[in-house]
Amino acid sequence: MPVDNMFGLITSIHFVFKLLIVIVLLLHLAFSILLFQQTRLMIKVVEAGISPVILSITIIHLLISIAVLFGILVFF
Repeated sequence: MPVDNMFGLITSIHFVFKLLIVIVLLLHLAFSILLFQQTRLMIKVVEAGISPVILSITIIHLLISIAVLFGILVFF
């Protein structure tokens, strides 16, 4: 196998791997957004003392999801 073909194969595998990572992170971001919406809806229906804590955890999860996706897009 010539070296040029091996380099092209490695490059294409690396690109496919990056693309799969970005797709998975986009799906995770969509999950985080849905989780945030469901949490807000739950807090409106069920009033409990722990509701602000749950909402805070959900917001932190959403922000981390956005940060990880942004970090991967910029630095990977």
